[in-house]
Amino acid sequence: MLTSDLLQTRSEGPYLYPRYIKINAPRFVTMAEELIAIFTEHEGKTRRELTDALDRYADDSTDYRIQRGLAKLLSDDRCEFTERTIAPPAEIRQRLFALARENHPVVLQPDLIHPVTKDDLLAETAREYKTDPEQVAWALYADLSENHILTRFDAPTPDWLLQRYNVALAQALLYRCIHMKLSVFRNIPSRYKQLFKFIKFYQLMHAIQGDLDSGYEILLDGPVSMFRLSQKYGLQLAVFLPALLLCTRWKMEAEIITADGSHRFFPLDESTELVSHYHDSTMYDSLLERTFADRFAEVDSGWQIEREVAIINLKETVFIPDFAFRHADGRTALLEIVGFWRPDYLEKKIMKLKRSGRSDMVVAVSAGLNVGEEDFKDVPGSVFFFKNRINPQEVIVRLEQVGRDANLET
Repeated sequence: MLTSDLLQTRSEGPYLYPRYIKINAPRFVTMAEELIAIFTEHEGKTRRELTDALDRYADDSTDYRIQRGLAKLLSDDRCEFTERTIAPPAEIRQRLFALARENHPVVLQPDLIHPVTKDDLLAETAREYKTDPEQVAWALYADLSENHILTRFDAPTPDWLLQRYNVALAQALLYRCIHMKLSVFRNIPSRYKQLFKFIKFYQLMHAIQGDLDSGYEILLDGPVSMFRLSQKYGLQLAVFLPALLLCTRWKMEAEIITADGSHRFFPLDESTELVSHYHDSTMYDSLLERTFADRFAEVDSGWQIEREVAIINLKETVFIPDFAFRHADGRTALLEIVGFWRPDYLEKKIMKLKRSGRSDMVVAVSAGLNVGEEDFKDVPGSVFFFKNRINPQEVIVRLEQVGRDANLET
């Protein structure tokens, strides 16, 4: 993420936009290549040495803020810094300072009255740790950030870095967002599922209206809409943006309050050239689900399994069952797996199952949860408990039941 001081914007009437860079501009491609080379050359060196090299590179540059932004993204996203020390620095300091108290005063040059020097204490501590005095001297302050070692640098392509920078500019503009309006339409169901999961994962306050056919209107409240500005929540809203970029058809308008207190609007849609760096995954949430799907596909039952293609609108939120099934004769049914133990999750899950009103749903509940049949008595459809794995044959029996019952109701 970029800090606010690295954000560059431009205004057009009531609208506010990030000042994006041109990805294919030769000067920015060269800048990205040179910065990546600096990081590569400093693998195995300290953060201080890396910072000094970056400062020398940026000296007298007119693109100083862009360089700092690119360097910060490389440091945050592609680097691993670690302490390199013979023992915990706090432990080394405690032992060395204890020796200093015992031999006070410690001097640099010994004399008849003051025979103990700093080098003597380092040497004695080194003997205790079976190392040399230079390693002890380094270990004293190895936990300072500037002394951390760049132990791994995952060098990206220049194109990745420049794309990442433009997304980071858009993210930084959302730190002071009042609210964000989203219109998401003509996406495959798994895209909606992925988007809703990101909204919940980042704990964003939201209201959702719409359906699978017409699309969804989503309102996300920002940190400035709260009684007290929360920078942490602002970051959560910013890190959500790349998830939106994974959708294929969408529009966004964010209302921003600027540093001077004025209100501006930041519009964005799928025509943007911003590229998400998030992994696009619309497959399974767990090994349990993947194992069941693989085992079910091996059974010749007449039922075809599909992953998360049904979206049930519950007004202020949505419910997406884990699997949908379609029989060769046209019958359909759903399966929801309840395998997570957290109390608030279970309460919300059971509430959604009841509100969905779907008699064509099979609900598989882990026997390891602190719930029983009584908790699911008002859940429509068919509920059963499983131990370690879900037996496809048991699901098929219940699919036949709910599929037949739902067909009779219609």
